[in-house]
Amino acid sequence: MYFLAACLIVVAASAAISLRRSRNLSQHPQWATPAQRLATRRRALLPTICAGFCLLVPLGFHHFQHEPELGPTAVTYLMMLAASFFGGSFLGVIGGMD
Repeated sequence: MYFLAACLIVVAASAAISLRRSRNLSQHPQWATPAQRLATRRRALLPTICAGFCLLVPLGFHHFQHEPELGPTAVTYLMMLAASFFGGSFLGVIGGMD
């Protein structure tokens, strides 16, 4: 129960931070060239990309672990937190796009 609440807090916090960053970076798009707009969107997506890579590490570790376990493990919890951060930051970037 507490872990799911922590995941919801991570989703909400990362979405709020990502939304704010995305809006700050694309505040004046009419004055920017297309290359500057593309660089701005890339900078806004950087935390989302990092979260995706951080999600792949525990996923790969869990895949190569050969012993099956019935209950959730620490790797499962790490994957859930990384997925929560990834989802929240992705929602924030999508919400901040024009």
